[in-house]
Amino acid sequence: MKHYIELTLMDNPEYSLYELWSTLYTQLHLAFVEQKDTHDKTPYGVSFPQYRLDANKSFGCLGSKVRIFANTTQALEQLNLGKWLERLTDYVHITSARETPLSKVTGHAIYSRAVPKDSLDKRIAHQAQRRNISLEESAAHFKDHCYTTTLAEPFISLKSLSGQHLFKLHIKKTVVDEATLGKFGTYGLSKTVSVPEF
Repeated sequence: MKHYIELTLMDNPEYSLYELWSTLYTQLHLAFVEQKDTHDKTPYGVSFPQYRLDANKSFGCLGSKVRIFANTTQALEQLNLGKWLERLTDYVHITSARETPLSKVTGHAIYSRAVPKDSLDKRIAHQAQRRNISLEESAAHFKDHCYTTTLAEPFISLKSLSGQHLFKLHIKKTVVDEATLGKFGTYGLSKTVSVPEF
C-alpha cells in the first residue's frame, strides 16, 4: 500500500471518543461502500497506529488515529472523504494523501473483524446436532473446556445500515512477516491482506 490518509479524532467536550469513532466509522463505511466492486471488495485498507490489546486484562483500545491506505493517490481522492466527513471537520483532522514512508515501515499487520463465539449453550446444541448425539453427551464434551464468548479486542459501536440494530465491530490485529496483497471489505478490513505499520 503506497499511499495513505491519516485521520485523527480530536479531544472535544461535546462527544466522547467512542461516539466520535461510531460517527466517523459509519461515514467511512459508507464511503467504502460507494467504491466497492461487484464482489463487495474495495482497494482501501485501514490501520490503527495506536492500537493496543492486553488480552490478560481483556482490554483493548484503538487510540485516536486511523490510516486509510490505497495503492494510488487517485484512489484516495476518489474516496472523496471531504464529502463524507463534512459534518466532522470540527472533530476530526484529515491529512492530504501522502506516500507511505518506506524508511519508517516497521512491519505489516492484518486488521480483521473479530467475531465472538456463540454461547456455550448454542455450541452444545450445534455439536449435538452435528454429531447426532444427545445434549447431555454434547455438554459432557464441553465440561472441561475453558469457554468465553467475550472479546478483548477493541470495538466500534455501529448502527446497521437498515437502522434496525446496533452492533459492535470488534477489530483484531495480527502482525505478519511479509506484506500480502489483495482487496478489503467495506469496513477496510481483511482476514488475509496486510497494511504497513509505521
